[in-house]
Amino acid sequence: MTEDDRRLNRRAYLRALGATGAAGALAGCGGLDADPDGTATETTGRTPTGGEPAEAPARENATTEATDRFETVVNVADEGADTAGEERVDDLLAELAADDTMLYFPAGRYRLGKWNLSGHRNIGVVGDDATFVPPAGKQDYWLAWGQLEDLLFEGFALDCTADGVAPVNHISVTGGQSAVRDVALRGHRRVPRSGFEIAAADPDAELLFEDVRLPDGSTAGNAIYTFPKSVGRLRIRNCRVEDWAEGLYASPHSGPLEIVGGHYANNGIDQVRVGGGPSGATVRDVTVRVDDPEHADSKPNMRGIWMEEGGRVRIENCDIAITDLTGTYSSGAIVVGQQFGAATIADTTIRTDADAPAISVRNPIDSIEGQTMPSMDRLPEDWRVECRNVTVTGSVGSGTAIRAVDRDDCVFENICVSHPEGSRDGVLVESAEGCAVRNATIAVGGDAVVGEDATVETTAVRTDGSCGD
Repeated sequence: MTEDDRRLNRRAYLRALGATGAAGALAGCGGLDADPDGTATETTGRTPTGGEPAEAPARENATTEATDRFETVVNVADEGADTAGEERVDDLLAELAADDTMLYFPAGRYRLGKWNLSGHRNIGVVGDDATFVPPAGKQDYWLAWGQLEDLLFEGFALDCTADGVAPVNHISVTGGQSAVRDVALRGHRRVPRSGFEIAAADPDAELLFEDVRLPDGSTAGNAIYTFPKSVGRLRIRNCRVEDWAEGLYASPHSGPLEIVGGHYANNGIDQVRVGGGPSGATVRDVTVRVDDPEHADSKPNMRGIWMEEGGRVRIENCDIAITDLTGTYSSGAIVVGQQFGAATIADTTIRTDADAPAISVRNPIDSIEGQTMPSMDRLPEDWRVECRNVTVTGSVGSGTAIRAVDRDDCVFENICVSHPEGSRDGVLVESAEGCAVRNATIAVGGDAVVGEDATVETTAVRTDGSCGD
């Protein structure tokens, strides 16, 4: 077979794929050893019985955008890749990878030792019901992908269900618009290895992480970790992370950060942890649940959404519930950390049936000296917090629903807090000036609004009724 026979013109090849219903694979856009970019790093669902199958859904309906994107499309099975998962395909993939090329993986299992894929521009790795399988005992870097531009990685299951298998997948892009979409990482981990390490490692780089699923959890390690060198635009959409020792760890990212949609549940430390540096972050339409804290001894402080460092954030239209903390605890459904600046929390519902604040706004630091703040090189300029159209309900009967400490000019407007049982307080403001609670229903067993060494204006605050009124 000649080179021309093996590497078809992209349009002819896509027509052939369309005839078999597989062309839709193209839909859409663009301690451990040292990491794939040369920087030394430390990386930090349930256990399946008999190896739970890891499947990626079949693709449907190719698009003109994808048809026009790649100069060359290569079917790796036609090139000799074993689709039964018996023989490793590393060397073949290294030979086939090239700029302006899409590697297409038809249905099957592909055994992969370690894939170093670096320095390419406009490269696609696209599967149609395809699964990557690591070697036995693999726990170091597996997908070692760095310095890529316009990457498309789509349509795979990563089957890490075998005992002792917990490799790290590193994806770093340095230009263009890259996407990782419709990828499932399967297998419960018992060693401190992250599932994914990701970075938009150039201010002009964009990375979309979409429909990435990590449902099987871990007793150590992060599900998704962003490197401090991530400085471009990072978007995380409709992902699912459950039962990890730590969930989405995005606070070191210093570029624009958007977390939209998705389901984050029963992870330790945090479900969603954001930074965004001076550029700021958005968390929108996210569902958070803490209702089944398995392996609680490895999951201290099961926060919901945690702002650890950064200049500003907007949290809107999120649905958060902390209903069971058996064996563990939580410092809050939403926590604005001491290193974080301004926050707006809007159109969000929070339920707390377990002992945790709905919103905890911590006192800000007054110096960067001695602090670890990868995404910030200076203190935020604005520390104000605004809560508007926020509903807080639940059966917990002690503590405080909303607490803000040492933050002047905070505003709580059009909020509803309903905790009728016990002695729970509604809004507590400490050591702050110029704060306000307006147009609110705060029906609690304790005090509706408490100011301790603080001035708090209250306007049109009802202390009876429910949040359904």
